Amino acid sequence: MSTGKPGCIGRNTRKTYQLALYTIAGQIVTTLLISSLLVVVNGRIAAHSALLGGLIFILPSLYQARQVLKKDRPGTVSSTLRDLYKSEIWKMALSAVLFALAFTLVKPVEPFSLFGVFIAMQLVGWMAPVAQNLKLFKS
Repeated sequence: MSTGKPGCIGRNTRKTYQLALYTIAGQIVTTLLISSLLVVVNGRIAAHSALLGGLIFILPSLYQARQVLKKDRPGTVSSTLRDLYKSEIWKMALSAVLFALAFTLVKPVEPFSLFGVFIAMQLVGWMAPVAQNLKLFKS
C-alpha cells in the first residue's frame, strides 16, 4: 500500500509500472523485428515506413505513461482520472502531429507499412495485460 508520501508507491502501482515497461519494450522489439523483416522482404522504404509507424505509436505512449505514472502526484481518484483524460488527449494530438510530419517530411513513405505497424503496436498493447494475467511475465 502507498503511504501517501511523495516518491512512495504501492504494490499495484509497481505492477502497473512493470506492465507499462513490458508493453513498451514489447512494442519496441516488435517494431524492430517487423522493420528488419521488411527490409529483407520489401526493401528499405517499407522498413523505414514501418519504423516510423512504430515510433508514431511508441513516442506518444511513452509521454502518456510518464504523465500517468508519476511517483510524486496526489493519489486521489479524481486527480488520477483527470491525468488519464488529459494525457490521452495529448497522446492523440501528438500522434496526429507525428502522422502529419511523417507524411509531409518523409518522401517516399509506404502507407501500408506505416499504418500496419501502428495497428500492430495497438495489438501488442492489448495483448500485454493478457500475457501478464497468464503469468508469462514474472511479477
